[in-house]
Amino acid sequence: MALMPALPQAALAFGPGDRGGGEAYVGRPEAERAGEELFGRNCQQCHNTRGHGGKCPQLVRGAWGPGGANSDGFMFETIANGRPNTQMGAFGKALSAQEIWQIVAYLRAESSRVAVADRKRKADPESDLWY
Repeated sequence: MALMPALPQAALAFGPGDRGGGEAYVGRPEAERAGEELFGRNCQQCHNTRGHGGKCPQLVRGAWGPGGANSDGFMFETIANGRPNTQMGAFGKALSAQEIWQIVAYLRAESSRVAVADRKRKADPESDLWY
């Protein structure tokens, strides 16, 4: 019998059935507006205004940006359950699944706006050195 590693209590905040439904939020202006407010209250302290980085990673470029490696579901799981061995704590007990999806919707919209602005801006080889 294989042993299952013990999960921290925060990781149990949402089960697999609770995280679905992101398509109901991502790309919806009303969800993006609600997510912006929630982001300001819960995430801005570490990720800076609009997710552009601060003491913790930026959330609008690279792996988190459009076409990046991190899916909406991965973003949801990261917010809900945190990331081990990082400063990212779990918000799954403080925020509902709907609120987390609204934050994801906001970050996806903001990352799309940033991508458009980046394409318009003259390429600066050092611009991605500072997050």
